[in-house]
Amino acid sequence: MTRPGDNRSCHRAPQLHPAAGHVGDHAAALAAARTPSDVLSALAAMEAACREAREWIAVDLVLNDGWSYAEVGRATGTTRQAASKAYADPVNARMRRSVMGRDDALVIVPCGTAKLDRPAPAGLMYTGSYHRACRRAADRLGGRLLILSARHGLLTPDTVIEPYEVRMGQPGAVTAPTLYAQARRLGIDMAGTVTVLAGRDYADPASAVWPHARRPLDGTRGMPEQMAVLAELARTATTPVVTNPRLPASTPEGRAA
Repeated sequence: MTRPGDNRSCHRAPQLHPAAGHVGDHAAALAAARTPSDVLSALAAMEAACREAREWIAVDLVLNDGWSYAEVGRATGTTRQAASKAYADPVNARMRRSVMGRDDALVIVPCGTAKLDRPAPAGLMYTGSYHRACRRAADRLGGRLLILSARHGLLTPDTVIEPYEVRMGQPGAVTAPTLYAQARRLGIDMAGTVTVLAGRDYADPASAVWPHARRPLDGTRGMPEQMAVLAELARTATTPVVTNPRLPASTPEGRAA
């Protein structure tokens, strides 16, 4: 990829950006480091993020753009044999996930402002009515449950965390590139059926990872309508519903944090 014409994925730059954006998050952490220990930690995290990004983009080029390992080797400054050794297993792994993951249902709910005052599993940490309503709807929909935390990103319910006070979009909040990297590590970046039970502040970053995600709360106007849709899903849903398409896009996030 020495010039634009060499990169057959130039037209897909926005899809490549999340991997590079994750590196950018760590670069910002490095710039903010104030002690030698912080600098070393930030450099180690950036090196790991660079490896992940390089692997993700190389695998994407092989699978989706038909690049040979010789082409990948030239772009990364190695040989065809070295590129094949480095990326053949990740290519095969993503192919398997792509086939198997398309039938896996994934349901994502937001965190919440109301929390316990002590460390606890994420599935127990959030105590507010909005989060609980999302959980009831998620239980009805079925599928693998993940909690989208403004501080930590994608959490399984059994992940132990400490209380925090950060909302999506605030300094210190998780970003879409980080969510993308987490999804890859969890092996769910290829999930075929994804439902996001959240308002726009949380649904938009999730949709950056899964553009095909269903968003039942889109079109609602404020907390009462969101709670009504969640209650209806909890009572009746076997597949995600869509709210009235004539209503404008939602703006309130409810009590997620």
